[in-house]
Amino acid sequence: MAKADRRSSDQQKQGAALREEGSKWLARVEAAGKLEKQWMDDAEKAVKAYTGETKSDDLSTSATLGNTYDFNILFANVETIVPAIINSPPAPDIRRRFADEDPAAKDVAELIERAIRTQVDDSKLQVELEGEAQDGFLAGRGIIRLRFKSDIVKDETTSEELERASDAAADGAPAEEPDSGETAGDEYGAASQPGAAPAERLANECIEFEAVSWRDYRHGPAKRWKDRPWDAFRFVVQREDEDAVFDAGLISIQTNDQEKKARGESDSDLTGWEIWDKGSRKVIFIDDNGVVLKKVDDPLGLTDFFCIPAPVQPIELTGRLMPVNPFSIYSKLADELDLTTKRIRIITNHMKVKGWYPGDAGDIANMLAAEDAEFVPIGNADIWAANGGLSGAVAFWPVEKFIAVLRELYGAREQTKQAIYEITGISDIVRGASQASETATAQNIKTQWGSLRIQKMQRMMERCARDIFVMMAEIIPAKFSHETLQQMTGVQILPTQQDLTQGAQLPPQAQQQYQAAVQVAQEAEQQRQAKLAKLQSIQQLLTQRLAMMYRIDVESDSTVKADLTRQKAETAEFMQAAGAYWAAVGPLIQQGEMSKEVAIEIFAANARLFNLGKSVEDVLEKMVTDAKAKAGQPPAPSAEQQKAQADAKAREADQAAKVADAKLKQDAAAQDMQFKRESHDMTMSEKRLDLQAKRQAARIDQNQVLLANGIVPPPDPEQIDGQALLKEMAAQRDQFGQLLAALIHELSKPKQIVRDAQGRAVTAVPMQIPQHNPGAPANGYNQ
Repeated sequence: MAKADRRSSDQQKQGAALREEGSKWLARVEAAGKLEKQWMDDAEKAVKAYTGETKSDDLSTSATLGNTYDFNILFANVETIVPAIINSPPAPDIRRRFADEDPAAKDVAELIERAIRTQVDDSKLQVELEGEAQDGFLAGRGIIRLRFKSDIVKDETTSEELERASDAAADGAPAEEPDSGETAGDEYGAASQPGAAPAERLANECIEFEAVSWRDYRHGPAKRWKDRPWDAFRFVVQREDEDAVFDAGLISIQTNDQEKKARGESDSDLTGWEIWDKGSRKVIFIDDNGVVLKKVDDPLGLTDFFCIPAPVQPIELTGRLMPVNPFSIYSKLADELDLTTKRIRIITNHMKVKGWYPGDAGDIANMLAAEDAEFVPIGNADIWAANGGLSGAVAFWPVEKFIAVLRELYGAREQTKQAIYEITGISDIVRGASQASETATAQNIKTQWGSLRIQKMQRMMERCARDIFVMMAEIIPAKFSHETLQQMTGVQILPTQQDLTQGAQLPPQAQQQYQAAVQVAQEAEQQRQAKLAKLQSIQQLLTQRLAMMYRIDVESDSTVKADLTRQKAETAEFMQAAGAYWAAVGPLIQQGEMSKEVAIEIFAANARLFNLGKSVEDVLEKMVTDAKAKAGQPPAPSAEQQKAQADAKAREADQAAKVADAKLKQDAAAQDMQFKRESHDMTMSEKRLDLQAKRQAARIDQNQVLLANGIVPPPDPEQIDGQALLKEMAAQRDQFGQLLAALIHELSKPKQIVRDAQGRAVTAVPMQIPQHNPGAPANGYNQ
């Protein structure tokens, strides 16, 4: 008999522990569903009423009232509220948290804002937010989640890697596999499988949004959203994709041979729960049978761990996360409204022009069958006239009774509608209803006060959009590579080879003059060092999540076009008020009755009352700062004072140039005199040396003659030390060369042309050449 289970004992124990863990999680999910069963039942009824698939409460008889809502007030309310609270895509508004000088925070804020805009510009976020809003105002809870996606890019293997692999294979040793880290292309960053190409890397990173149905979400018990221990999401995967999506080895140790066979032969989709456990910071996939399909470590690396912001719940009680279905608040009024509408339909169907007449009155039958504007002859007219005429012979159906009832029913329906509008908070101005007799002021009052609850719902959606942007601001620096961010945003993060090269080449025009060339080189090096420091600070801040959250504020703008229109009106009002203000204050500043800094401070204080956007606010802050800085400085000189100062400086420069020129000529004359003196001394030394050489040659000839005659020559009293003489001549030559080089250097120094007030050249003075500082501080790139 074949063995029913081929797993080892250790695998069976591990499998049993995993199955027990899966069963516990399924029990928790089921218990969470039971806690919210009442709300989910109400939400299901609301969905069916919205789609016209449910019966209204039978206040009379089913034969009279029918089966579905004739007046679907729920559909009308949802389709009115949703566009009123979300009708334009949200946009990120990211800036430095404080207004101080923080260039790195400013650059990182701009980079993250551009990256988020790139992710939401295709309107996918707006579509998902609309789905979340529809679920929120239809069922009572709207949920949207974030998914991180990326592609796997395989770089070409180099020849050196191929040689190392071939050598390792020849030696019989396995080739080294570098740690490639998280290289999977899904959102959970599964580790690479053994044998994967070592050159694999992540690319094309992106963030996707998904509106989750309220039926497919459960959460752990808590009184506040931030305190919930776990979230669970329903998933459906095709059976043939099970091995590709989940961990086949983990599944294998939890199932015996019969279960494996049954899973392989099953045609149904694989369903289960995706559980985000905050305690262990793991994501656990469990099917409906309690089998743990996969475990993944923290996929997104968020501070709050969960992949969703706080759900949108229009009706929520403090200390309770279970929502309230909005339709359940006024469902009885909706049934009453539907009952009234059905009665109106029934009565309208019975309102027909009909009556009766004597059976033997054929002339009356012909008359009733006549068409419009057709007259028929009648016999025995005298008899009809004596008996009261036609009105006495024909009795009509009493339609006027139905009209009175219909009038009351229509009035009752309008009262019911108004009651529902009061409960839901939908004002007549939101629906576009108005009266010609109403003034603009009355309609503005309706706009401001009649839609207060709608504004509360709008702020709710803006809060959700802001939470999404905060989560994206955490995911992007942690999961996106610097190369992807640089390509996506156009903001430089990585230094180029030119940035890393010290001593950049000077342009040809700068090499023509040494002074300008040195200055350009120094400026280029300073700019390179500043740029490298800036890039290094940006990279450092991107990797420090806590510091980035302290220094950068993430917000979102309005998601309602009406707010944008209001902002335009406020901007126009601000521009008009600003023009009037400066027109009134300008003369006071010119006359000295009001200081400029006081005027700017008053203007900025009033400008803050308007929502002008961050760019205008930054300009206003800069205006105030500059005004305060200039207030502590002495007043600028007048034009006459400036001219007098310029003339004085020109005279001083002219005098200094003359003194420098005279000193230069004096130094040149002294050097020339010294040069002539040294030249004379050198000439005399050469002549003296020549004379001594001739004397010594004559004495040598005389000594040879004496020796030839057998006479010993006397000692030479003037014997020349040739070695000492050569050394003396070499020293004199070196001294002369040094003096000549100093003279040439002094004459070839660059001169600065001094000009007068009219720009004419007056003289030239020597310039000091700044020396390059080789001890410049090293940064992270040129150490």
